[in-house]
Parts: sequence; C-alpha cells; structure tokens
Amino acid sequence: MIRHSFFSGATLGLLLVVTTLFARAETGGEVAEVLFQDGYTLYQQRYSLNAFAKFKEATQLGHVEAAYYAGNILRRNHICITEEAEAFYRQAAEGEDVYAMLRLAQKGNFCGTLRNCDYDRQEWLQRALNSVLPKAEAGDLEAMKETYSVYRVAGDKKKAWGWIQRAAEGGHAFSQYWVAILLEEQDMGFYWTEAGRRADMLKWLKASAEQGFPKAMFKLAVEYKEDGRFDQANGWVDRLGQTDYFDALYNYGLILLEGPKGMFKYPAAKPVEGLAVLMALHRQTGSAAVQRSIDKRLPSLTTEVVTEAEVLSRELLVDTPILHYLPKFGI
Repeated sequence: MIRHSFFSGATLGLLLVVTTLFARAETGGEVAEVLFQDGYTLYQQRYSLNAFAKFKEATQLGHVEAAYYAGNILRRNHICITEEAEAFYRQAAEGEDVYAMLRLAQKGNFCGTLRNCDYDRQEWLQRALNSVLPKAEAGDLEAMKETYSVYRVAGDKKKAWGWIQRAAEGGHAFSQYWVAILLEEQDMGFYWTEAGRRADMLKWLKASAEQGFPKAMFKLAVEYKEDGRFDQANGWVDRLGQTDYFDALYNYGLILLEGPKGMFKYPAAKPVEGLAVLMALHRQTGSAAVQRSIDKRLPSLTTEVVTEAEVLSRELLVDTPILHYLPKFGI
C-alpha cells in the first residue's frame, strides 16, 4: 500500500506536469494552424502585408509551412531572397518543407543581397530529392508533384515531365491542370502534330475541371470558346459562378451581361444576374478593375435592372473569401 501510495503521488504530479505541457503544446499547435489558415486565405486574396503578419506569428509558434510563405512574401516584395527571407526559408526547410529547400537551391537573382546564398545549393537540392522521391515512388501523388518541381530546379526536364504526368494520371487535380499548361507552352512532351498536343491539353484540363479545380474550369471554358465549341464552353461558364476564384467570377459576370453578342455567344443575356455578380465581387474584393467594368456598362442598363441587381448582389458571395489560387512554388 505504501509503495502504491508513493507511486500514485509522484506519478500523478509528473503526469499533471506532462499533461499541462502537452495541452499547451497542442493548444499552441492549434493556434499556429488557425493563424496559418487565416494567413493563407489573405495570401490567396493578395493581401500580402496582412498575410505576412499571420504567417510570422504562426512561424514563431513553430508552423513550418507558415515560415515558407513568410519567406515567399519577402522574396516577392524584394524580387530576391533577403537575409530575413532566407531565415524563414531555412526554418521551413529544416522542418522538411520541400519548396523551401528548393528556394534555397535556386540560382540567379533569387540570391539577391546574400553574399554566399548558393554555397549549399546542391546540398539543399539533394535533400529535397531525398525527402520526396521515396514517397513519390510509393505512390504519393502530392510527392510526385513535388518531385516534378525538384527535377525542374535541377534542370532535368525529362524526369520532371515524367513525374508530373504520373501525378496527373493518378488523379491529382492540380497536376492535371499543370500538365495541360505545360503542353500548351510546348515546354514538355513530344507530338507529331499540334492537333494531337491540343487534344491532350484539353483532355487534362477537362480531367482537372471535372474534379472542381477552378483554374482548370475557367481555362477549359476559354479553350472551348476558342475552338468555337460554344455549347461546351457555356456548359462550363454556368459552373464558374459556383466557384470562389476571382477570374472565374469576374468573367462569369461579364459573360452573363454580354449574352449572345459577347465572345462566348452565351445563349441569353442576363443583365440582372451578371451585374449582381460584379457588384458582389467588388463588394468582397474592392477590385478597381471590377468597378471599371461596372461603370462602363451602367449607362446601357435600365434603372430597373440596376436596382434589381443591387438587391440580388446582397445575397451573393456573402462571407465568401475570393481567392486567386496562387501556386505555392510557381511564382
């Protein structure tokens, strides 16, 4: 009984300490994740300064991906990697963020003000490959996409193309979209005819769009329009209004306003709905381009249409963050 009593008291005290520390750590991790998600939304809305504050705070709580994005914002603002950006990238890289490793491995003006910024370039490149390749070979689709980026930075386009294709074939929506972009740019793959290349480009765009990736949905509508396949194009136009993607919503509003006279030859003009989308989009983003589009079209619209559109716009995109779908490593 005495031994049991001693064990209970000492262990209970230790457990209380450990449990308290664990709870704090868990709470800190949860807070960091909330800060990161808030920052990520702001980043995708192109509110970089506000996003940076969130990312920096999350980084101080140990959030690895937040450190990458904090470094990315500084790099983009200065058009190079400053010493502060390098510190964020290194923190993320040490936490096994592959894209942070690749930033440290890049050549050229990415080095910016750092005197010896590329002294460990090959080391980071190899570390990135060692991190993702085993997972990619085991069938991890996200790792396949990351492996593509590693080989692109390394300058091995053939291997890069192979991995992004495998990710696309596995059903990774962004990779399907990216394969289409690479085919359009004629940067990857070999085709005997441009018709064959375009057919594959559209195939991958459609695969990504059918999974709901907004950038693919919008681009597919545009490409069908370019081919004169207006019924198919407008089938995708109708789905653009259900996304949270800025470019998709902006063009959706314009297409509805223009109707059959527009480039998409949309079956019927819907001025109330189109104007309402633009008004709601401007309310949510404050975009000067959207306001100019509204102002340009107001003189040709009746008072009744404008009034109805204003009422309808209050119901649209409420509490919906409008995003730009910026890639993690592409810019």
